Amino acid sequence: MAIVGAGPAGLACALELERLGIRPAIYERHHRVGSPVERAEVLLELTWRPVKDQLAYLEQRCRLRLLPLARLQKIVMHSPGRRVAVSGRLGYIVHRGRAPASLECQLASRLRSPISFETPADPLELSQEFDRVVVATGDGDVASRLELWQEPEQVAVKGAVVLGDFDPRAASMWLDTRYAGHGFGHLVPLGRERASLHLCVGGIGLKQLDDYWNMFLEAEGLDRYPVVEAFEMIFHCGRPSRRQVKNLLLTGTAGGFVDNFLGEGVFASIVSGVLAARAIARGLDYESLVQPLVRRLDQCRALRRLLERLDDRGLERLLGLLNLPGLKQLIYRSGLNLFALWQAAGKRLALAAPQAPQPSHQEEQEGQAELMD
Repeated sequence: MAIVGAGPAGLACALELERLGIRPAIYERHHRVGSPVERAEVLLELTWRPVKDQLAYLEQRCRLRLLPLARLQKIVMHSPGRRVAVSGRLGYIVHRGRAPASLECQLASRLRSPISFETPADPLELSQEFDRVVVATGDGDVASRLELWQEPEQVAVKGAVVLGDFDPRAASMWLDTRYAGHGFGHLVPLGRERASLHLCVGGIGLKQLDDYWNMFLEAEGLDRYPVVEAFEMIFHCGRPSRRQVKNLLLTGTAGGFVDNFLGEGVFASIVSGVLAARAIARGLDYESLVQPLVRRLDQCRALRRLLERLDDRGLERLLGLLNLPGLKQLIYRSGLNLFALWQAAGKRLALAAPQAPQPSHQEEQEGQAELMD
């Protein structure tokens, strides 16, 4: 069998296959693992409840022990007229890129199977040669060619590594329609002296992105931080209608395992890679195995649709609700599922938000049981 892509999903799949006695052929188009531009990423605890600790879950359920940069203990959220700070055991900050501490390099260091670097393999062509092909390319190209890709909107992203004096356990997030539209900006530390700064804006092209970026930096006083490296890209935040087509299994971003609420994806991507390996080795149905992930990502999309209905005044009111002591306690410290509260929050904001179909209580329990198996 073959794996195309040596990112988190592809590497997690390869490690699980090795554990189950299968040595895959692995193809990677770059000359080494990891994105050439490093960044810090947040694993937010509330996103995947009842999984309270994503790294512990990966160690216990997937046999993948991954080390974070730090525990996330504080998030500061900004709207044009409000600032809300939340503290507690909120999740983790992890490293992405090519440094030894990155998740990609941690995974690759445990791999026994060789990786064919600088080999831009075509999964559709490989599907004629191999019994199974895991697609972990980090994009929707294969699903698009199979006419499965559904993409409501592309997101323009600009990111930079900046220098300064940062709290290594605290992240910041900005919501302001002037420079982010219905997207957001965020700063996540790589340590005390460096941080990863990003702006994500939907519905614009790269030619317009510099104007939004400069407005973001100036409006929030972030232009005081020297930039040491930067990048920009169009992120395809869609998903396929199916994740297995004959002998092709779509994982990670190629399978749509990225939430378009906060842009988190690495946890679901890694789990999808592990589930693909188990489906192959044990003759299981991959589509059924990933349904708990798909349901949670659908709930994230419902939250995103709610946010897209808010102007700056609505965003300010939303942060005001999140700052209420009782609600803040429920959301961040009680272990309660955030997604069960979004409709109530919408009513408090007097919004006529469209309601996505929600699974029944029994379906939700069954889905979570599958996820935890």
